[in-house]
Amino acid sequence: MNEKKWTIGEMAKLFDLSTDTLRYYEKAGLLSSNKKAENGYRYYSYDDLVILIDILFFRNMDLAVKDIRQIVTKMDLHEIKDVLKHNQQVVEDKIQGLIRQRKMLTQVVEHYELCEQMLGQFSIVQAPDFRYKFVGAQADDLFDIVRSYKKPDRCWLNQIRYTLFIPQAELLQNQRFCQSQLGISFDEENLQLLAHAEQQGFSAMREGDYLYTVTGTDYSEQTNHMLAEAMQWLQDQGNQVAGPLIGRYLTSVHKDGLDYYEIWVSIKKDRLRTSFTGHKE
Repeated sequence: MNEKKWTIGEMAKLFDLSTDTLRYYEKAGLLSSNKKAENGYRYYSYDDLVILIDILFFRNMDLAVKDIRQIVTKMDLHEIKDVLKHNQQVVEDKIQGLIRQRKMLTQVVEHYELCEQMLGQFSIVQAPDFRYKFVGAQADDLFDIVRSYKKPDRCWLNQIRYTLFIPQAELLQNQRFCQSQLGISFDEENLQLLAHAEQQGFSAMREGDYLYTVTGTDYSEQTNHMLAEAMQWLQDQGNQVAGPLIGRYLTSVHKDGLDYYEIWVSIKKDRLRTSFTGHKE
């Protein structure tokens, strides 16, 4: 048997650990040391060194200290394998969670970038491919939406897009959001996550040309100036409003009390046009 001994300082330096970490492992029952009566110093044996290598190996796999204690003191081959398989699943769940989080962050960043790029910019586009439905115009309607579509995890918040509807007559008379109807919309890939019968309650936007822009609102203004400018820009292009406004929520700036929406307004063109762009002066 190898009789060489190492001090706590030597062991700590060898593995780039603090002496406090080694003392913690001892206190937790993972590691033991011998003390010489003449100086009271801790000394570790060759066997202790091997056990410490295993401890650090399992810690690098993010196993809990309580599990490692059982592994190095009590468990047989089969039991150790079961612990490792369980931890393997825990890691896989974390990976999937991080993938979902990355996807959500990517989408939210895109929403902010879209606000920066398209706020007050006007263009003519084709109908988007999301599907929507509207449920009412009261504050309680938002609560009902959350309750109806909530999921065990929070990734569902990334799938729902809150959506506003302003009838054509109201839009032509008052360019404002205070009386808009509330609804939700899903992109096609997320709509498929709903039951088939529920999917039937969602409508697609009719084909054709739409005025498109991004605007912000606090819902209380008598006239949304950017929306009014969009209507004027549309008129200047020789086109007319031919349907309601549909707006999809992008993001909020709580400091300013504003919610930002992409908006589409169905239009009727007086002459053939392919695309136009404009901006607020």
